[in-house]
Amino acid sequence: MATYGMVLNLDHCMGCYTCVVACKMFYGTRPGVDYNGVVPVEWGEFPDAKQRYQLPMCMHCIDAPCVKACPVGATYASEEGVVLMDYDKCIGCGDCVTACPYDARTLVTDDVTSFPGVVLPNEEEASDRLNIVEKCTFCYGAVKDGGTPMCAVHCPGQCRVFGDVDDPESEISKYIAERNAVRVEGTHIWYVAPADMPDEFLPKDPVTTYLAKLNAK
Repeated sequence: MATYGMVLNLDHCMGCYTCVVACKMFYGTRPGVDYNGVVPVEWGEFPDAKQRYQLPMCMHCIDAPCVKACPVGATYASEEGVVLMDYDKCIGCGDCVTACPYDARTLVTDDVTSFPGVVLPNEEEASDRLNIVEKCTFCYGAVKDGGTPMCAVHCPGQCRVFGDVDDPESEISKYIAERNAVRVEGTHIWYVAPADMPDEFLPKDPVTTYLAKLNAK
């Protein structure tokens, strides 16, 4: 059985937002609903100041708090470890949104589209979803058909690598070994970062992230 994972190479990301746009075009999500993101971070001082980017997204936690929080089983994990949504079951309570350490889930409450009064062809499916939660799914449907997540397909810097981490011959397994990618404990995400990138900017495990989120309030 496959186990899906993704490597985020923070050293390769150029901040072009292609991953965000590709995802949004593919899923036709409403304004303000993004399954992934690009956040610039800076450290050091002139003339040695540096800038890289954080890539927030669903980390597909192994023991996902959102799955535990959902009272109706609308959010669940696939056999490959991907955290998914059953839109037909979702009652819009928002418990999973509150439970997510990474703020990677959106409760859609506003009936808006990119252009007022117009539903674009790629927005038709998403426009039927209201008062339910949406999130990244690793493009599970496409992957099951032999495809790759849209963010990884279209990244010009090739900083996203997806695949079966249980297969030692897969691209992602070889990439993890060759680049010494670090696994975010408790998730299906690995990362590669500049050697001098401050620890505060690196992705953390779900518990550490959730506690930091609480302390920030």
